[in-house]
Amino acid sequence: MLTAAYETPEPYSNCARIEPRTNMFVMASLAAGQAQETVKVRNMSTRGALIEGTSLPPEGAECLLHRGDIALEATVVWMKFGKAGIRFHQHADVAQWLPSGRRTQNDVDAAVALAKSQPPPAAPTSHKPAPLFSAELGREDVTAIAAAVEALADDLAEDPAVVARFMTKLQSLDVAAQTLRKLSDLIP
Repeated sequence: MLTAAYETPEPYSNCARIEPRTNMFVMASLAAGQAQETVKVRNMSTRGALIEGTSLPPEGAECLLHRGDIALEATVVWMKFGKAGIRFHQHADVAQWLPSGRRTQNDVDAAVALAKSQPPPAAPTSHKPAPLFSAELGREDVTAIAAAVEALADDLAEDPAVVARFMTKLQSLDVAAQTLRKLSDLIP
């Protein structure tokens, strides 16, 4: 059994739907008399809309629904459980009320259907990574790298602010330089 929150507005005689609705989730302002409330526009056609709010005007009330620089005069045709159906006095341009991008749920559904109908992309092939160096490293190469790391660490250690901020990192550079020197001794 459906709860009242899921009841459809069809039982209301003033709310016969003449044309399809565009689903949306748009915040707007609803003014009725001296009262004004922020509402959610849940769906809309050129002739009316379903809105949600906490203090909606009663059935038969005249109101003004507006968002940004667009506005529509309307009449509340039904109201129940924080939802109301309103009928516009003039035809609405539904696309103007859509969030930026102006995509409807039908557009989204069509895009999803198109994506699902396409064959899946081919699995990426495994490539052997290119070597970091084009030739084997010799003792002289590793010794030169150790000297470069050591020189970098020495230059950085001359700045007291760098030493204070990166003491452990500088120690790691020193350890790396020492390790490279030991490694170069192992290379024939």
